Amino acid sequence: MSAIILDAFKIRTLDLFLNSLATNSLYLAIGRPYYWDTISSLDSTIPVPVNTVKNQSQDWEDVLSLKKLATTDTNHGIFKETWQPNIKYDTYRHDWDGSIVSSYTGFNTHITTPSSIGDVKCTVITSNYNIYICLKQQIVLGEIQPSIYSPDTGVPVGTNTTIVKTADGYYWKFLGTTSTSDVIKFSSKFYHPIQTIPSAPGGGDPYLPQWNAQVYSANFKGGIYVINVTAAGSGYNGGSAGTHTESDPQLKIIGDGTGLQFTVTYGTGGSISDIEITNPGTGYTYASVVTTGGTNAAFDIIFTPMSGLGVNPVYNVCARFLLVSTALVGDEGGKFTTTNDYRKVSLVYNPTNFGTSTVATSATLDASTTLVVQTGLPSGAYLVDAIVTGATSGAKGRVVDFNPSTGHVRVIRTGSENIGSTGANVSFQVSETLNTTPGTGTGVIASIISPDVQIYSGDIVYTEYRAPINRDPSQTENISVIAKF
Repeated sequence: MSAIILDAFKIRTLDLFLNSLATNSLYLAIGRPYYWDTISSLDSTIPVPVNTVKNQSQDWEDVLSLKKLATTDTNHGIFKETWQPNIKYDTYRHDWDGSIVSSYTGFNTHITTPSSIGDVKCTVITSNYNIYICLKQQIVLGEIQPSIYSPDTGVPVGTNTTIVKTADGYYWKFLGTTSTSDVIKFSSKFYHPIQTIPSAPGGGDPYLPQWNAQVYSANFKGGIYVINVTAAGSGYNGGSAGTHTESDPQLKIIGDGTGLQFTVTYGTGGSISDIEITNPGTGYTYASVVTTGGTNAAFDIIFTPMSGLGVNPVYNVCARFLLVSTALVGDEGGKFTTTNDYRKVSLVYNPTNFGTSTVATSATLDASTTLVVQTGLPSGAYLVDAIVTGATSGAKGRVVDFNPSTGHVRVIRTGSENIGSTGANVSFQVSETLNTTPGTGTGVIASIISPDVQIYSGDIVYTEYRAPINRDPSQTENISVIAKF
């Protein structure tokens, strides 16, 4: 018995996840305000996250604050292969199964025998942020030639096929475009957003050309966009050069679809040098080229999905990267510290409000506990990252920040300061003295403000460990997360 998880499963899973955000909550969380190495007070070595229950619990304990992500903060993504001249790009094929060798000569690392269209270097982003998929290379004397001209300079082939041919003999199919706002929000050095437009945009919308391309592509479901001539043969067309359309009696395409139109180019001695598709037709899952009048010609027919190549760009290029982008602006309404740093970025799915099973929906959440002591203490009474201890309870926590004007000492409680402590399973108490090491604080807890969010609730579905990122009241941080499905 043998089985395989198909690309469609991966994309469908990502689709379901993104669509679920309309009714569920996904938060970006920051955490870990203290050193990675608490013994030597160093951040020189950043650990690698581990997928264990233990680490998930530790990640939750380190959470400082959370910001809810809007659906517009997420997108499908592909690896960003920016079109450049003098590079051989691979082509779309229906049979990238791990046995076909890539001809790509670009600068990015690649899989030499890709088994998924998502790993094939056939999709490019132009300088205008248009997205094209390569259909056909220029081949001279059996040698693949590099691409010289941007797909944006291509001349349309056929009617509304969204195929363009550039002066170097490459054929490209327009898949989509990218709005300026999405470029700014999601595009990075290595990844680029792509989406399938669900409904007709208004006039002037930057995605209208893509919508039109999707509609046009629906006319060619199961269409044949490319027939490669792998052996030219001889003696065809009466042994003469020339061109003919699909009405040519010496060359027929026989298959289970209809509507295919093409132009055949014959070279010296009646060799077949090219077949250019002008109408891909529809409904082809198998076909063959039948020739008469000559000998030894051979062909490679490329089939496209029965859903239509270009109808659903996300699926067509296997856009299996989740792109997340949001900004942290100052203290985000008082919920985020601006006097400490953080080292963890996480995505938390459906956390609940503190003390309840109700899924949180607030724009921001404070995960720290606030211990309110008397005002008037010096600003250095409770230093960030210091360990505070309840004099009566023995409870321990780490200082997130201290506001002497309000007497608010925000703390989180983690295993790093509580392991081996008799106060690990007890809570801070009102009226007890709050001691600190280091620092000079000996304030008395007047009241305790609970966190907004229930620790350990929901699911941490992504965690990234980083070098420390300092926060400042006037600072805006653009945070991007990329996750591969």
